[in-house]
Amino acid sequence: MSVLGASSADVSIRLLLLASAIEACCCYLVSLGDLQHQIGALWAGVFPAFLCYVLAAYLVLRQGTPLERPHLILGAALVFRLTLWWSPATLSDDIFRYVWDGRVQLAGINPYLYAPSAPQVAHLRDALDHSVNHAAIPTIYPPLAQLFFRAICILSATPAAFKLALLLCDWGLCLLLAHSLVRRGQDPRRVVLYAWNPLPLVEVAGSGHIDALGVLLLFAALYALHGQRWAAAVCALAGAFLVKLVPLALVPTFWRRPHAPWLSFRKRSALLLLPTLGLLAFWPFADAGEKLATGLITYVQHWHFNAAAYSLFRFALQPWDGHAHARWLCTALFALVAVGVQIRCRDPYRAAFATLGAYILLSPTMHPWYLLWVVPFLAFFPNPAWVLLSGLIFLAYEVQIGYGSEGVWLEKPWVLWAQYAPFYLLLCGAELARHRMGTS
Repeated sequence: MSVLGASSADVSIRLLLLASAIEACCCYLVSLGDLQHQIGALWAGVFPAFLCYVLAAYLVLRQGTPLERPHLILGAALVFRLTLWWSPATLSDDIFRYVWDGRVQLAGINPYLYAPSAPQVAHLRDALDHSVNHAAIPTIYPPLAQLFFRAICILSATPAAFKLALLLCDWGLCLLLAHSLVRRGQDPRRVVLYAWNPLPLVEVAGSGHIDALGVLLLFAALYALHGQRWAAAVCALAGAFLVKLVPLALVPTFWRRPHAPWLSFRKRSALLLLPTLGLLAFWPFADAGEKLATGLITYVQHWHFNAAAYSLFRFALQPWDGHAHARWLCTALFALVAVGVQIRCRDPYRAAFATLGAYILLSPTMHPWYLLWVVPFLAFFPNPAWVLLSGLIFLAYEVQIGYGSEGVWLEKPWVLWAQYAPFYLLLCGAELARHRMGTS
């Protein structure tokens, strides 16, 4: 029986088998322990899980008769996440910085004032101190993230507690995506394109990245915007911005109102909540003064990793201070694309997808977990190129092979080509095919 003609029961059985295979891969990853020193073994677990995920997505997208509810998909998604919660956070040390920032606040100290290596906070160091990243730089995380760190540390100042809280945020996003699909008249089973993707499983349940909270708030904002609850949408957008600064680029999407002139502010007064909430959130940390931006400025000026467009621009502009000029060029291109896309696109989900996709592709720094801001949109717009990139992005961890054994952080050109060449070929090929079909 073909997939298209398969019964709901047949598809459920196939999905259950694929879920069992993904769970087996999750158990294998947990059994490895320290993944930083076993990148080949990481790939041996992740890529089979990714293949099962692609097959599950294909089943859902191609089946003619939809299942009544996505309970199997959502239940399996929670099991995958709870399984990887047991895996130690070794691929990234960000979570240890979260714990540090939370403990600093509980000690009554502004986390923006001092770097972890500063003598003023020496009395707070403990056994986890060696794991705190970039110890010479003050925190880069915005105020709502800081308040989240503090809240979790009140309960338990441990990586496990942070991972559990973020895991629940991520599963909450799965539930929200399913409801959003129903509201948009789409099959809620398409949540599988996010819920079973190995990227959030590894990067949130396994590594515990704060992006999970920011992405949840972003989709809460889009959900409220779709329901024309303007104040709630702006508040949620402000929350997402105060976890990670990226969503600020989506303000034009929230400015758009049906049947309202583009330059009219009267019907958009709810947007005043954005700067108001921003100022209120920064106020408790205001005594840091200009140090509020020290970590962020350092990140913007010096960080670069696994970036396709930026790397090409930097190479081409090398005779003219390629590093600085490439950053400015990427920033300018992103601004043009973001504004243009959001003015043209009337669907806020599609506008946000295109804008954040442009940010990912033009950013000088592209850690695998940055894709968490794009992957949830695949439930609404199942783009094969972005699906492929969400699997190939795990190749970026190749840099950990040399770093874990010799302490040398060295990117290899083949890794960039292996990730981005298939992605751009598929992306351009699909766009060309769509254009030809539209003109035929």
